[in-house]
Amino acid sequence: MIYGTAAVLSLLVLVGYLCAVRKKDGLFVLLFSSVLVVNIGYYALSVSGTLDQALWANRVAYLGSVFLPAVMLLIILGATNVDYPKWLPALLAGIGAVVFLIAASPGVLTVYYKEVSLVTVNGTAMLQKVYGPLHFLYGVYLLAYFTAMVVVILYAAAEQKTRSTGHVVILAIAVFVNLGVWFI
Repeated sequence: MIYGTAAVLSLLVLVGYLCAVRKKDGLFVLLFSSVLVVNIGYYALSVSGTLDQALWANRVAYLGSVFLPAVMLLIILGATNVDYPKWLPALLAGIGAVVFLIAASPGVLTVYYKEVSLVTVNGTAMLQKVYGPLHFLYGVYLLAYFTAMVVVILYAAAEQKTRSTGHVVILAIAVFVNLGVWFI
């Protein structure tokens, strides 16, 4: 029920942004869309009846998950007025695609999960996993993004590129809340 509610709320946020905001920022559309995809994947996983369904749902969740940090970093770069090369978004998308392919490999390859099975706990389907040799990459990927976000915020504050101290604090809170969500 929680995953279904989160998916519906994510959809409402996306639709609300698309309908209410006159001058839309493409990065925010990507951010809200990624959150929706993640939550749909988690919901689909929780109601999966077979291992195959659960693996596909897990792939959907990772599809949104691997692109969220890149979009967040680009939003933070823009919000802090820190210049970045025009090729950076393409590079980040390419790296995200590689990480996604590795994370989506269970059921095909054993590099991300050596073994995976479907279990049901309190009526909710879950994947029981034995991590493979490349599973650590996702943690490194997230750590690199969160480190980059913090560095950009600190740099922007030191160089006074932000509008105010409050702006820096809000950005830092957003990063640390997201970091907390990933740990959970």
